[in-house]
Amino acid sequence: MYSSAKHVMVWCVAGIGIFSGWAQADSPDLSSSGKNFSDSLSLKEWKAQWIGGVGQELPIFRKVFTPADKPIRKAVVFVCGLGQFELSLNGAKVGNHFLDPGWTNYRKTCLYVPFDITASLRPGRNALGVMLGNGMYNVKGGRYIKFEGSFGDPKLILQLRIDYADGTSDTVITDASWKTDRSPITFSCIYGGEDYDARLEQPGWDTPEFDDTQWKPAQAVDGPGGVLRISEAPPVTVADTLHAEAYKRTGEGVYWVDLGQNLSARPFLKVSGNAGQSVTIQVGELPDKPWKGHSYTYTLKGEGEEFFRPRFTYFGFQYLFISGADRPDDASKEAARPLLLEAGADFVTSSAPLVGEFQCDYALFNDIEAMITRSVRSNLQSVLTDCPHREKLGWLEVPHLMGPSIFYHFDVSGLYRKICRDTTESQLENGMVPDIAPEYTRFSEGFFESAEWGSACVQIPWLLYRWYGDKAILERQYDTMANYTRYLASTRNEKGLAKGGLGDWYDWTPEKGHHGYSQLTPLELTATVMLYDNARILSEIPDARDKNEFSALARQVRDDFIRAYYDPQQHTVATGSQAALACGLFFGLVPEEDRGAVLENLVKAVESMQYRPTTGEVCFRFLVQSLAEAGRSDVVYRIIDRTDPPGYGCMLRKYNLKTLSEQWDKPGSSLNHCMFGHIQEWFQAYVLGIRQAKDSIGFERLHIAPTPVGNIHGAQGYYDSPKGRMDVHWKRTDEVFSLDVTVPNANTIEIVLPVPGESTLTESGEALPKNPGITQVNTVDGYPLLTVRPGSYHFVCTQPKTAMK
Repeated sequence: MYSSAKHVMVWCVAGIGIFSGWAQADSPDLSSSGKNFSDSLSLKEWKAQWIGGVGQELPIFRKVFTPADKPIRKAVVFVCGLGQFELSLNGAKVGNHFLDPGWTNYRKTCLYVPFDITASLRPGRNALGVMLGNGMYNVKGGRYIKFEGSFGDPKLILQLRIDYADGTSDTVITDASWKTDRSPITFSCIYGGEDYDARLEQPGWDTPEFDDTQWKPAQAVDGPGGVLRISEAPPVTVADTLHAEAYKRTGEGVYWVDLGQNLSARPFLKVSGNAGQSVTIQVGELPDKPWKGHSYTYTLKGEGEEFFRPRFTYFGFQYLFISGADRPDDASKEAARPLLLEAGADFVTSSAPLVGEFQCDYALFNDIEAMITRSVRSNLQSVLTDCPHREKLGWLEVPHLMGPSIFYHFDVSGLYRKICRDTTESQLENGMVPDIAPEYTRFSEGFFESAEWGSACVQIPWLLYRWYGDKAILERQYDTMANYTRYLASTRNEKGLAKGGLGDWYDWTPEKGHHGYSQLTPLELTATVMLYDNARILSEIPDARDKNEFSALARQVRDDFIRAYYDPQQHTVATGSQAALACGLFFGLVPEEDRGAVLENLVKAVESMQYRPTTGEVCFRFLVQSLAEAGRSDVVYRIIDRTDPPGYGCMLRKYNLKTLSEQWDKPGSSLNHCMFGHIQEWFQAYVLGIRQAKDSIGFERLHIAPTPVGNIHGAQGYYDSPKGRMDVHWKRTDEVFSLDVTVPNANTIEIVLPVPGESTLTESGEALPKNPGITQVNTVDGYPLLTVRPGSYHFVCTQPKTAMK
């Protein structure tokens, strides 16, 4: 989120600092997730014990068991290995997950993962094996770290349930009957990398035939205290494998490797050499700058071609810096270094299903769409990270501000429900929610407490409700939402303005560029905006018990905001910055009768900067949406259709970046942030025109309203809404606009055609409204408004060239 290490205040998490006094949860419980998890364990069903190693820093575990000799209906194993685990059965990895379980406050929640292993069980003896890594659970240092702290030593709890066809069942649980030994992983740090000594491997250790007489019995240990809950979020998996695009020898046994793009990844090697030789990988986003303190060292066992992939860490990078090996063409008998046969990286990201896409006939906008998608995917892990390298922390402004853009592309409902729980478990007794969740470390000042970040605890449940119709999340999170809003209200000053934090973080000026704390807009302004919107949300929750309280609070905050910031003579807000004006319009914090004049001032403010956006990451979405909602997508287009700084085009064309930089006037200290990706919402909701009506819940009322603008002469895409696929494909020429649209079943479906009302309209070659699927033809703001039934339609609209929008 922020780049200067000097601002970091490190807290130890081993029973002191921010984690001291946290309640212990002795009994596991089942998560209330809104989904039907058939493969889960209830409170009473958990019989397993937590187990740990015996003197090993990173233990491995094994257990041999024999199912009954009769038909098996189903076998499911439930696993929580902390910090991260990898499960194997009879020598083969179970599942395709990476970095299970998801990151949490382990004193409050420990996530377990179910695997169906029915098809993998054999008659007779079987063996389970588990390797553990440290993850966020145990950050001990030794190399680069963002914070130092531990919830305890690595540990495991596992329960296998075998259901037989005759209705009986067996259970295998972790206890002192399990065996443990040392892992070949010799260093494991989510920030610092991973080392592996292949000489310590024990072939067949996770098979039933292995002789484990030298292994020690596992120890029963206390868990970290968190409630065992089933994982709600989609697992992180390997989405793609990238091989080296180029190798460059930069020294004796030293190579630079280009993977072609920046990504969240784990590197891999194929080498051959003698036992005891080692090869080290460093990684970096820049071609001449490996990240200091993050590395991977593989020590060979000397048995032919050997493969190395780290199991329990990843990083953000494009380049590998490999030392200690020679490419076959560079090898010499004198050096006798290992041979570097292959190098590459596995792209690791959430397996959240793709649910939407956008493309158009304008190359720059397609490249912007692709750049943002790469950055979003790199940061979709078990939390929505700010970047995949420097911090990997769940900074909370991104999930709610980027929420619509992400929802239009991925089904992240499970991940967002997890983030909601993370905010609850980070909430302080006074109701304040810090800027990061889980709160693994405590920062200071605005990096600890900023309303634009903490308000995610209100904004995200509401977003889930509006988008998916998820009432259960509002019920589960209501106390968190209400307590935070009351806390934020308690911070108001004598003018009724909420306590400022980071404000419109990373706003931009020609003189200073992106500076950090808001330069152009009062810090209290955006904090008060969030207080108002939080109170409004709580007043609109169906059947909420405190509606009157929050409705009155919203009215009071609005009045105070207008009194403090609105200038009725100049029709401006506060400093007149793009951010201030956009907030006033987007949140309705200017007098209704003055909205037109305020909009005119906002357009002038943008024009005066030659369409360069000066907003930071908090208010850029509000800028885009306030303009688009007012029918000024032409201004949005001009903001985006530029290659000078700051902007997407600058990153793409001037600096040749394929992912979003933290700052978009020049490469920042992070080149893979998704925090400025809000334009994807505009691509889907306005250029394609796929959205729901303003008062619709769960896409019950569909609204299709394409917006031809600028040099875009055609666009196509879809969104798999909760009601089904909404597919749009439009083209325009000088005189003709055509629209192919498919809409699913919903309560109402409206289509606005972006042509003058007097245009000639046909559907599938027939004049309107001959198609029985078209139930009404009206006009809105001079444009044809059609009410239709579910189905597919082909509209052709012919109009005079001078009337073309």
